[in-house]
Amino acid sequence: MKSPMREHIKHPDANFYGRRVGRPLNQSRQEVLDTLLPKLGVRVSELKCDESITAADLFPGKSFKQHWLEIGFGTGEHLFALLQRHTDFGWIGVEPFMNGMGAFLKDVSTLESVPQNLRVYMDDAVVLAQSLSIDTLDGIYILNPDPWHKARHHKRRIVRPETLDIYARILKPGGQLVMSTDVPYLAEWMVTHAANHPAFHWSAKSAADWLTPPGDWVHTAYETKRAKGADKMVYLFFERK
Repeated sequence: MKSPMREHIKHPDANFYGRRVGRPLNQSRQEVLDTLLPKLGVRVSELKCDESITAADLFPGKSFKQHWLEIGFGTGEHLFALLQRHTDFGWIGVEPFMNGMGAFLKDVSTLESVPQNLRVYMDDAVVLAQSLSIDTLDGIYILNPDPWHKARHHKRRIVRPETLDIYARILKPGGQLVMSTDVPYLAEWMVTHAANHPAFHWSAKSAADWLTPPGDWVHTAYETKRAKGADKMVYLFFERK
């Protein structure tokens, strides 16, 4: 069944907010963008926002045990660790900012060969998600998304009722929606909307479950530096019913 959100998403840029470039790229990051992005990048022309592409279609000629998507991977520290840890998984990473994509691809360039289990998209994650077919992903990571502090900007948050509809459609039954934040009111927002969504079940049974990461969690520099006085990270695990 087609998602009711399809008519509200315009291709390719309608729901993207923010800057795609921050400070100028250094030469090494520009070089990896020029060389690796054409090899690993999902092209806009591949995405029709018509729910017709399976996750496996993004890895032609390859077969993977699971397929996971990370939305807004920043500099890609988390994704870089996972694609090496789980080489039998197909990893799809979305980061619209050239600076973050450049930093990530620079790390990727240090590997012995171009990873066959990775595809990246440097644009609006919703466009990619709207192009994916039903029940195609085993998991989605949304780690430390932009909180969009002002109330008038809440419609820009990557976790909201409309986008949860999309995530529910592209996740397989039993698939995982994993979120984290160190912003208390964003944590409350994400818990409230995801828990109230009919397609998701929150797996937490006590406060310890959302204040303590699992043993195999990939800790990033952002997580450990406690930016802007944040004193704790919240880890939210939801399952697609």
